[in-house]
Amino acid sequence: MNKQKWIARAGELGAQGLEIYEGQSAERSVTWFGGQMDSFGTSSVLGTSIRAIVDGKAANLALEAVDDEKIDETVSLLIEQAKLISSKDTDELRAPEATDEVKSRAVWVKPSMTQIREKLAAIEEAIKAADPRVRQVTEIGWQESEDSREITNSKGLHVFDASRSQVLYAGVAVEENGEVKDGFRVEVVSDLAKIDPAEIAKKTLENAVEELGSRPIPSGQYPVIFERRAMTSLFGALTDMFSGDLIGKGLSPLKDAADTAIFSEKITVVDDPKNLDCLSVANYDDEGCPTRRKVLVDGGVFRQALHNTKSAARMGTVSTGNGFKSGYASAPSVRPMNCCILPGEKSLDELCAEMGDGLVITRLAGLHAGLNHVTTDFSLQCFGYLVKDGKRDRGAALITVAGNFLDLMKKVVSVGSDLDWEYHTVACPSIFFSSCAIAGE
Repeated sequence: MNKQKWIARAGELGAQGLEIYEGQSAERSVTWFGGQMDSFGTSSVLGTSIRAIVDGKAANLALEAVDDEKIDETVSLLIEQAKLISSKDTDELRAPEATDEVKSRAVWVKPSMTQIREKLAAIEEAIKAADPRVRQVTEIGWQESEDSREITNSKGLHVFDASRSQVLYAGVAVEENGEVKDGFRVEVVSDLAKIDPAEIAKKTLENAVEELGSRPIPSGQYPVIFERRAMTSLFGALTDMFSGDLIGKGLSPLKDAADTAIFSEKITVVDDPKNLDCLSVANYDDEGCPTRRKVLVDGGVFRQALHNTKSAARMGTVSTGNGFKSGYASAPSVRPMNCCILPGEKSLDELCAEMGDGLVITRLAGLHAGLNHVTTDFSLQCFGYLVKDGKRDRGAALITVAGNFLDLMKKVVSVGSDLDWEYHTVACPSIFFSSCAIAGE
């Protein structure tokens, strides 16, 4: 693709600006089942998205194959589409900006197919041997991907970002006294040769075995610890409250909350696409805006919304570098990246000791149906265990946790130290709350 030819011709045809976004993805995946390779797949996709600006309106067209002989046809179509847009928002392309680029610290060792097959087979056998209650190894797989983004526009912008990931996953079903529970583990793996199958088996079985024998608890108000995985699920489902786009449209609970206390003073929320502790690192968002670290909530006080170029212009501010696409063909929307609640100093065991008697919630279900994103009310099926005298007592299941997230976040007693990004772009440590409503028996 002759990008400069496209840009020059777009100007001649009447476009005030042109942006060319190229997203490339290459993947290799292997699944293993019943002692043999169940599937193997590879893919390589280069997608191009072209955006034209006409009278402050942007039209976007996604192409899997680009033909320089069709510049006039393609750009003319974009110009006609832009003229039909009636939105009051003004679109604009970004000019180049200076920034300090970072590079992921991860060092990836790409395994051979023989290594992958041998390791997956060893993990399957390790899971089967790890516990007599194993009924079936439900799935084992390996997935690796390389992704890159390149953005070029008529204002002289040219930026590039690339990332790689390697992930191992395993699932198991365990049975005891006719009760069946499932467990699942996802592990980010830099070097497959260093993975211990017995350790993966232990982690895969852990949650499933813990839930065996779980039963309801009486309904009531309980001191509750949301273990880091459950807290990450709940917070991650509600991070759209920080979207400047939704705040500007009055669809966020934080629409009138600037510089006011929305959480406990023990809570600080940070968004940092350049965080080198994370799997994914981005120097630029999908509009070419440099990314940076932002403190969204400082000691409980809401300080900063997230913005892309359009939402920032609507609210008279500047982009925070959070204009990300869901895929090369989509338009950029406001999204968090590497967003977390900063950890405290206490381990989960220390939080349990501090709580004394209460409930630890380890897993949530129904997040898509049981949340109101405007009010932050939630009612969710959950799993966990009771704590008595600071120690784990018995499993709890067939229960529901309900409340309002903003209210809950003002009841923080202590924040745990166990923040773990794993493969997430939103993460939380375990958090101890003074009370939460639980519906059980």
